[in-house]
Amino acid sequence: MTSPENRHARNMDAGDMLIHGVGILDLSDHKEIKQRSIFDRFSELKKIPEDGWPQNVFIIPDGNGRWAQAKKLATHLGHKKGAEVIAQAFRDFSELSEHIPFVGVWGFSIDNLKRPEHEVNYLMGLFESTLESIRPELRERNNKFIQIGRRDILERRPSLKDLIENTEKETQYNTGQVLYAALGFGGEDQELRMMEKARHLSPEVELTPEIVASLRDGEGLVPSADLIIRTSGEHRISDVGWLSGRNTELDFIDTFFPGVKMKDFVGSLVRFSKRERRMGARPSANGV
Repeated sequence: MTSPENRHARNMDAGDMLIHGVGILDLSDHKEIKQRSIFDRFSELKKIPEDGWPQNVFIIPDGNGRWAQAKKLATHLGHKKGAEVIAQAFRDFSELSEHIPFVGVWGFSIDNLKRPEHEVNYLMGLFESTLESIRPELRERNNKFIQIGRRDILERRPSLKDLIENTEKETQYNTGQVLYAALGFGGEDQELRMMEKARHLSPEVELTPEIVASLRDGEGLVPSADLIIRTSGEHRISDVGWLSGRNTELDFIDTFFPGVKMKDFVGSLVRFSKRERRMGARPSANGV
């Protein structure tokens, strides 16, 4: 006779089982699946032409709290599951490094700092543990890691600040895919800080697009995104500032972020590849 616990487990996905501690997952099959190429797992990627890939993908992970609420879980468990999705997304996107040189995620914004202090502290601790867990993988994959956003807010958690700075230093000469995280980031705040930096430039310095880019967080190494993906069905990009450039495309996934799978991101990439990006020009002399 099947126990109530086992009946309950059958109705739960892997993430739910990990959170609730129900059952023991057999990871052998999971490992075998992960060993398959991402192009084998998602054959539609093979149809994307060389000029159909975004060079910089920025992910806005929205809906952690609502996912938890829908499952009658504490909010922090939504953030925890969301962090697992981010770590796995970085792993999956790393297989596409020859096509997508930059992948970023919005960890938390300036506005998120208005949330209750215990939630902000939890988010910082969660990001610290997530970065610590994927740090060896960054070295193995030759990834470069960059944080964009205010550094001063990290003073409230010195261990996170030290971890970020050490990870940036040890990966600064890596030549593989660049993974960047927006922590304490906001477009308007970034503009103010850039203006403050510009005040200290020599009067002889000519303001060029390259100089302006160098004033941004990341010292100009991170370009504007070609593709911004937002989850949870919200159709807005919030205060992403310069990450949304003149040729940025938007894609929206209806699923709350903790429930997002790589197949959802693959869908975004495929949709991006099918768009006609005119870049302000016309596709032909007779184009409309």
